[in-house]
Amino acid sequence: MNRRDFLKLAASSLLISQIPQGLFAKEPSLVVVSEGPDYAAITRKAIASLGGIQKFVKQGDTVVVKPNIGWDRKPEYAATTHPVVVKTIVEECLKAGAKKVKVFDNPCNDPRRSYENSGIASILKGITPSGKPPALPGDPKSLTFSGL
Repeated sequence: MNRRDFLKLAASSLLISQIPQGLFAKEPSLVVVSEGPDYAAITRKAIASLGGIQKFVKQGDTVVVKPNIGWDRKPEYAATTHPVVVKTIVEECLKAGAKKVKVFDNPCNDPRRSYENSGIASILKGITPSGKPPALPGDPKSLTFSGL
């Protein structure tokens, strides 16, 4: 080993030793696969396999659900998160006591059309306590639902 390689190794070792230990996960990541024709059932099964929604959502929390609504496409094209999956997650968050659930993405296409054509805007109608469809904000990148 020449002097230059030794100095590189010593410097990189010193830098790595200074990285805070909290930067790395304390436990291994958990991945769950759930299959079947009933999207609501397999979504609930996947959440249960991860330890239940209560592991992630506490009473009074404001929750952000970030589905893939990147494209102005209908659910049949499978270009976005299926609307039933999004609805099921929102319902589970509200059941767990979330004060507010926000659903949003930053679509590549026109946001209003992306939300509407994905089926997400229409399937979430009536999920608010008043039963009225949620109003899309002026910049329709998010939908907000208050707890039940």
